[in-house]
Amino acid sequence: MRFVLVSIGLLAILLAACAPTSQVALNVVPLIISASPPNGAGEVVLQGRYFGGGGEASYVLVGANQDGQGGVRVSATSWSPTRVVFVAPARVGPGFVFVVAEGTLSKGLPLNLP
Repeated sequence: MRFVLVSIGLLAILLAACAPTSQVALNVVPLIISASPPNGAGEVVLQGRYFGGGGEASYVLVGANQDGQGGVRVSATSWSPTRVVFVAPARVGPGFVFVVAEGTLSKGLPLNLP
């Protein structure tokens, strides 16, 4: 009887060691789904996912090339995990818009700002 209990205990420990563990992904890339054209106040609304809370390392990059190089860094007037609002800077022209959420660059979305 003692052998059976020891065997069951060892089997339980072995199975517990092989069980998968859950991990939170810390490297989720922000995703821009859409960008509205500037409204009367010059505001642009970006809709998407994984934008985070808009901390100190979060901003919008407009007028950049498709790799996120160049462009103009813009602070947001409103920031939520799914929506970012910013005022379009003057004379940016065509290019890509990116969201940088806590230092992580999103994929770019083409945006033509006047």
